[in-house]
Amino acid sequence: MQAVKEKVKDSVSAAKAKAKEKQAKAEEKAEVATARSRAERELAHERGKARVAAAKMELHQEKALHREEAIQHRLRKHHGVGHHHGGVGMAGTAPPAAGTTETTVAPPPPAGPLHHHPAPAKHYY
Repeated sequence: MQAVKEKVKDSVSAAKAKAKEKQAKAEEKAEVATARSRAERELAHERGKARVAAAKMELHQEKALHREEAIQHRLRKHHGVGHHHGGVGMAGTAPPAAGTTETTVAPPPPAGPLHHHPAPAKHYY
């Protein structure tokens, strides 16, 4: 479900970016039409390119934000649901007795992917 939400947000952002690009191009055309010299026309063209680039950059940033939100949602969704890999409350990890100088080091987390599903098989047709 989260993937669908992400795609919808991306498509809405893309539509907004396209509208901003069209608006930037229309403004560029208007500036070029009212320019009196070749230098003014070139300057209007450069401004138009900058506006289009800004719209594309904004789309890229929004998509990155959507990805981040989706990842955060997935992490919160699976947090604390039987996926404990170590830490507080594990058997055999009692604190040192009072008055001792023994220090304990927590074991490193297991390496590998965050999920427990096998990787999909690659098909070459």
